[in-house]
Amino acid sequence: MKGPIIVVVAVLSLAVLIEVVAIGGAWVMHRQGKIDDEIAWLEAMRPILVWDRAVEGQIDRLYRERIRRELDSDRLDRAVHALRLARGRARSQGIKPDPDLTSLGIETFTRAADRVEAHGQLERAADWDDSLFVFAVRAQEPHHRFAAVAAFVEGLDLRVRAGKPCSALDRVAWARRGLGGEIPGFQQNVEEDLTNQCRSARRNRRA
Repeated sequence: MKGPIIVVVAVLSLAVLIEVVAIGGAWVMHRQGKIDDEIAWLEAMRPILVWDRAVEGQIDRLYRERIRRELDSDRLDRAVHALRLARGRARSQGIKPDPDLTSLGIETFTRAADRVEAHGQLERAADWDDSLFVFAVRAQEPHHRFAAVAAFVEGLDLRVRAGKPCSALDRVAWARRGLGGEIPGFQQNVEEDLTNQCRSARRNRRA
């Protein structure tokens, strides 16, 4: 009986040692603010730590923390990149972004749109609003879906202000194609107004 017991004890001791090394390494990197390295470390250790389901949750939290850190430092380009990485991770797992990640995405896209709008780049700002719409229109939380549609409508207004009402009208059709149906919460009078503005713009060009 001693032989099997020794083997079990040895295996358990090795598992504990691996866990200590993994957690200890991640802790040191976190203390140093090296989130990228911490994520890479835990992802490398994940195949070994098959018994510890908490590792996946820790990695997800770090992906969100990386976005938050870049936003707080006003590094929007890096926040966008970090968001794309987090979305890619969710897709690889076959799941939608959770509410916390969705909130971060909405903030990221909103701030990106506001920044380029402040520099007079209205169509680029509208593109960011469209990105927010695509990201959150199927979100779990109703208020996130509402924010997505509000951003989409704001993008339409930005295109009109840029002198492109027909482009704005085209985006309505684009959104419907993407959704495979009607845009939730979208007011019909908005499309009617865009149609009238587009016709007027075309008449003015022919005149």
